[in-house]
Amino acid sequence: MLSTVSFLVLLSIGLIHTTPIVEDSCEAELYNRTAPCNGLIWVTKPCKEATAHLATTSFKSCDVVALIWAYPINNLTVTIETPFTQQHQSYAIHINNKQIRSSDFSLYRILNGHETKIKSIEDIIVQQSDSNYQVILKVQAETTESLYILPINYNVTKS
Repeated sequence: MLSTVSFLVLLSIGLIHTTPIVEDSCEAELYNRTAPCNGLIWVTKPCKEATAHLATTSFKSCDVVALIWAYPINNLTVTIETPFTQQHQSYAIHINNKQIRSSDFSLYRILNGHETKIKSIEDIIVQQSDSNYQVILKVQAETTESLYILPINYNVTKS
């Protein structure tokens, strides 16, 4: 009897320990790759809403950015700042839409706290900076892994 109870206790502890806990939100990590303006976005733990702030990275100094979101799942919100942000000047980003539109991902612009879905079949999507000289984008992925990587590439131009 004692061995059966012990087995059930150990089994339940094992099941609890191996069940991943999905948090509501978390901070993604950004890594530079081979060039200063090329990088990897990595969400290190399961969460529903990941965020990446480029203001605290070297990417804020880049006019051409090539990011790869590794193992995209759930949602990723990216706050983009550029050299123009520091100068309080308006700018536009030109997002390469080819791979985003060919996947099951949805792209949203967050402006004044409101999400607006960006629907475009064009190769390039242009988004203007907001009053804080930022561009905030949300990429909505599947809830299970469907791709290994999702490129998020853009060029910056002064408005």
